[in-house]
Amino acid sequence: MKNIIFLLILNVAIVSCKQKQDKSTTNVIAQSSGFNIQNTNRHTTENFTEGTIDIDIYFPGNDLSDLLKKTDLSKGSIEQQMESMMASLSQEKKDRINKTMKGNPIIALQIMMAPLLKNTVFVKENMVTAKCDGLTYHLENTLNVKSSTGTVYMASQTNRSNAITLNYDEDFFGEGQFQTKIDSDAYDRQETNEIKVIAGYKCKKSIYKLKVTSPMSIEKLEVWTSEQMPKSLNFIHPYYLEEEHGIMKIDLFPVINESKDAALVYEFKTVSPGAVSDSDLSIVKTEPVYNAKTDLEQIATKLMGIMFGG
Repeated sequence: MKNIIFLLILNVAIVSCKQKQDKSTTNVIAQSSGFNIQNTNRHTTENFTEGTIDIDIYFPGNDLSDLLKKTDLSKGSIEQQMESMMASLSQEKKDRINKTMKGNPIIALQIMMAPLLKNTVFVKENMVTAKCDGLTYHLENTLNVKSSTGTVYMASQTNRSNAITLNYDEDFFGEGQFQTKIDSDAYDRQETNEIKVIAGYKCKKSIYKLKVTSPMSIEKLEVWTSEQMPKSLNFIHPYYLEEEHGIMKIDLFPVINESKDAALVYEFKTVSPGAVSDSDLSIVKTEPVYNAKTDLEQIATKLMGIMFGG
């Protein structure tokens, strides 16, 4: 049981999320050489090799998602902020939120596990570092893409002395503990002619449809990739897909979903090419430093205390 919870928690280690959404953009649909092109903003022709990425994780049409984005870590307890905002909602909105949470366990799990409050990713050469905040935790993860080794630091939002640091290597990473790796054999993949600009980079959409469904499965994924984004960035997504180019957006459609729209969206919101410093790439470390290969049980216990114990 501890191992299962551990795997769920570590899914957030390479996820990245959130900055302000550009509300000034306007979607324009155009036809060009058989492609459906959505120009949401001007796009660059340069490849991304170094800089900062902000990724948003949101639940379209979900009132709770909007509330989460109004919280402010600098204002103290997230729980108290949420309680205050919930109290001000109409009964209709409260009922709608409760219905969503009870009717879609995947959303409920992601609200608890995913770094919805803040997440910034720094990229330089072979190094990728994510610094993010979930409802109950602060997390920093640095990954050497070339060697497939990295270090994770996680601490409680309410008690920073309740923390853990762990190292992981290629063997551990390859087993999927840091991500849910989509089995390509279980899906039919269709490459479309749809193109749109995401965070300034031209992307093309592919659709994955599950061959055989089950209640807790992801029935469909819409994946947007850019030839200008390095493939190595795919390892920062919670769902790993073997795409040839860097993934900039994933729309997820669970089997249990009352709406025809995506239930969850992971999207690069801003990509800012530029110099990244050593301090940007460095993370906090505590003692002792655990080994994910040999100290799994100890790590699982510690993480449960951080996520659920405060």
